Amino acid sequence: MPYKAQVQRHVRCPRQKIFDALMDFGAIARLDPEHIATCRVEGEGVGAIRRFTLVGNPEELAERLECAFDGRVFSYSVITPNSLGLEYYHAVVMLEDAADGGCDVTWGSNWFSRNLPDAEMVPLLNAMYVNLIDAMARE
Repeated sequence: MPYKAQVQRHVRCPRQKIFDALMDFGAIARLDPEHIATCRVEGEGVGAIRRFTLVGNPEELAERLECAFDGRVFSYSVITPNSLGLEYYHAVVMLEDAADGGCDVTWGSNWFSRNLPDAEMVPLLNAMYVNLIDAMARE
């Protein structure tokens, strides 16, 4: 496995629907209102920056959209120091058409954590990825 944290999930919706949801870079607040309090996006497409706050934490985090290719590959990086202790965070989402008309999603990330050991950070990130994938498929 090339990533520290990684989930693979099959969803019963077309690949393009998931890719479009990922490209709506500011939609993270709508997709995960339990954890994301605010979100605003500067720019669009590759290079766009989303700035968001977590529920109960006024610290603003920023992520940059690094890659969006062929409706199949999407990646982003955390670009600000943060109290979560994640450094050099980079995530990649890969999408593949499935035979049933659905989509196979692989979401993985690499990072260093100053605050939590990997054994604690991995399940937190994996749960977030599953929640976001499921929310995109429901929309």
